[in-house]
Amino acid sequence: MGWFDEVTPRLVSATWLEAYRIRLAFDDGCVGVLDMGDHLSGEVFRPLRDQDLFRTFRLDREWNTIAWPTGADLAPEYLYRQASKHPVVGADRELGRSSAKELPEHVDDASVAGTTGGSPAASDVER
Repeated sequence: MGWFDEVTPRLVSATWLEAYRIRLAFDDGCVGVLDMGDHLSGEVFRPLRDQDLFRTFRLDREWNTIAWPTGADLAPEYLYRQASKHPVVGADRELGRSSAKELPEHVDDASVAGTTGGSPAASDVER
């Protein structure tokens, strides 16, 4: 566990929706959508333009993020900020009561092989 445990709510599920969009749910009830469509550039994220590869993300509970087998991952704070900016309409956002627990998870607690352990800052993801 890391310093982020005190500042960023825990990511409890990540579900692929379509194209480069992922539904994220956090333990504080925040449920929103991450759209990576315009952010898949640079050496680390460019390979994820392949939608089949993009869909292979995993929920990495140890680092409170999502990560890909390529080693790409995202900062937990960035995920939470994006979910907060793009909430799912009708999602229960009441603290302590999360509709996210009802969502199917993309994967279980398995950690991602090849994850570097560190998460890039949001600026590393955006153009």
